[in-house]
Amino acid sequence: MNRQRSIAASFAVTMLLIALVSACNKGEEKAVKGPNAPSGTGHDTVSDLALSEDGLGQIQIGMTLTEAVNMGLLNENPNMNPRCDFVFPAVGAGIPDGVSVMVVKGKIARIDVDTGSVTTEDGVKVGDTEDRVKSVYGDELKVEPHKYIEGGHYLTVMGDSASAGKALVFETDGKRVTMFRGGRLPEVKWVEGCG
Repeated sequence: MNRQRSIAASFAVTMLLIALVSACNKGEEKAVKGPNAPSGTGHDTVSDLALSEDGLGQIQIGMTLTEAVNMGLLNENPNMNPRCDFVFPAVGAGIPDGVSVMVVKGKIARIDVDTGSVTTEDGVKVGDTEDRVKSVYGDELKVEPHKYIEGGHYLTVMGDSASAGKALVFETDGKRVTMFRGGRLPEVKWVEGCG
């Protein structure tokens, strides 16, 4: 009986140590995509959910709203405009506040982020400086003046060949990223959302 208790205690201690080591190492994943990786300048840590031009976690650009709702990722919007509207993550989906999803004719077209708890795959997030975005994306970045914020910009990164027809767009106040989005063209560049 004592031997069984000893084995059970050893197992419990081992599992606790594994959990602690996993928790301690959780934030150590580094972004490696982009012109400066992996041997270039260091990047910030990538969030657990990183936005790319292809999607955010299991929410993928091009999937239907029905698929995302059935997977428990997004809420249905009973008053939704079928042409174009926004929906939000379902409670319990593990997606933080500050994320909204544009649905055009029943399909996910883009994902908007206005929270610092979500990064791009390259570690860029709300609050980062324009210089940081430029250093991460380099020549891939197209800079255009903001339509509504004097001195602000739209910083656009087109998808690679595997993500053709998609892009990331960062909005800035002229100094820092205020929000960003990823998705398909032309919707990802629509300034007024569905307007």
